[in-house]
Amino acid sequence: MDKHKVIEAYRRGLITLQECGQILGAEKTQLDDLMRVDHSRQPLGSNPYLIVDQL
Repeated sequence: MDKHKVIEAYRRGLITLQECGQILGAEKTQLDDLMRVDHSRQPLGSNPYLIVDQL
């Protein structure tokens, strides 16, 4: 899954920061850096929803 989509899902409140980290395989400090860098990106297209399958 594209890391930007995962981060966008976190920002929209669809997943927690912990879930975001698990999906990306990142630790909290790495997530903080990703959130800071990725903040300048534009939102994902016109579809505001991301569908995530529950395991």
